[in-house]
Parts: sequence; structure tokens; C-alpha cells
Amino acid sequence: MQQAAELFDSWANAGKGESMAKGHWPMVSQIIERMELHSGLHCLDVGCGNGYAVRAMAQRVAHGGKAVGVDVAPQMVEQARIHPENPANAEYAVSAAETLPFEAESFERLLSVEAVYYMPDPLVAIKEWHRVLKPAGSVWVMVDYFKENPYCHTWGDLIEIPMQLYTERKYRELLELAGFTAVYSKRLFNTAPLDAEYKANFKPGWGYNSLDDVTDFRTRIGSLLLSGKKSSLDIPPD
Repeated sequence: MQQAAELFDSWANAGKGESMAKGHWPMVSQIIERMELHSGLHCLDVGCGNGYAVRAMAQRVAHGGKAVGVDVAPQMVEQARIHPENPANAEYAVSAAETLPFEAESFERLLSVEAVYYMPDPLVAIKEWHRVLKPAGSVWVMVDYFKENPYCHTWGDLIEIPMQLYTERKYRELLELAGFTAVYSKRLFNTAPLDAEYKANFKPGWGYNSLDDVTDFRTRIGSLLLSGKKSSLDIPPD
């Protein structure tokens, strides 16, 4: 946990919170549309970064609902807390994904974007997510680091903490082992043309040797979305 917190704090201090939010939003906005958010719901974002998804969810669950973001990195959480666009029903806390500071059955929706593969044992974290969800609640997980994405295979050598490179099938199995039902996966695509600023500043790296590689990922490989529900008949896993 400490190693991850230090890495993500360094990213926050380097201004990467905003760039990651901008890069992830085209896919995350698609997830939020699928989450069937409405007034009164309580939502949790695990690995919230600068809070961009928390703010979006908070706006959709206003009038009795709230959105909470947790992140292992204190600097990321501080940037989220002081953001000028926070709605009144947005909250943040520093926490590891495996030991959330919430009572059982506290939330109807749980989102986690580009976080689960940094965890030493993702199953432990996903079981904890199951614990804090209410019966009939749903989990929504997005990852770009998965085996079927050939462009990500070098990331583990470039990032200073261990990462778990799983298949799409393995991720579905983890959700099922954690107690989720109606588990499914799909790909999310970004078909918008690359903007002029991105193309002008592009440099090969992170698995992408050309702009064609970036377009191929966005339009053919896509981000991996996994989702499942906590049945009202579920027995909590051991």
C-alpha cells in the first residue's frame, strides 16, 4: 500500500490526475450512463484519482444521494477534495481498496477505473467491494491493462510497483468468486478522432509506436468493462 501511495502521490504532484481524468472520461462517461443512477443512490469510486467520476456521479444522485471517492494516495485525495467543481454531496477519503472504512451494505453502486490491477491480490479487494454493496447493488470495473490488449504488455516494466496482467475471462472469474452474479464483460470504444494537440505532441512509448496504434486500441481493442450484481440471495464469500 505504501509503495502504491507514494507512486500515485508523485503522479498527483506531477499533474497527472487531470491528464488521466481527461484520457479516461470518454470511456467512464459510457459506464456512468450504464449505471442507471438516480436521486437518492449512494455511490463509491475506488481509486478515484482527482475525483472526476465522483463529481459526475454526485450530480446524478443529488436530492438524497451521495458519491464517495477513495484513493490510496493522499495527494490525489486532497486534489479531489479541493476541486472547485465538487457538488455538496461529494465526499473523499484516503483508503486502501481492500479495507474500506464503511459499514456493510452502504452503497448501491461501486465504480473502479484503472485500479484493480495494482492490487497485490485483486480478489481480496473485490470481496471487500461486495461487502460494502447493498443487495441488488452493482459493481463496475474498467481496465486497460489486460492480456488481450497487446499495447499494454510493456506497462509492467515501466511502472515501479507490481501489476497483475489478467485475461478478460480471469477478471470475470474473480467477480464470481467474490460473490457477484450476472457477471458480464464488454469492450468500450472511443471513436472520436485524435485531437490536433494530441497528434502534435505524440511520442512513441507505452506500447504505442505510432498514432495508428493508438487509434487501433481505441477503436478495435477497447477498454475492458466488467460488471456484476450483488444478489439479495447472495451468501457472503468466506
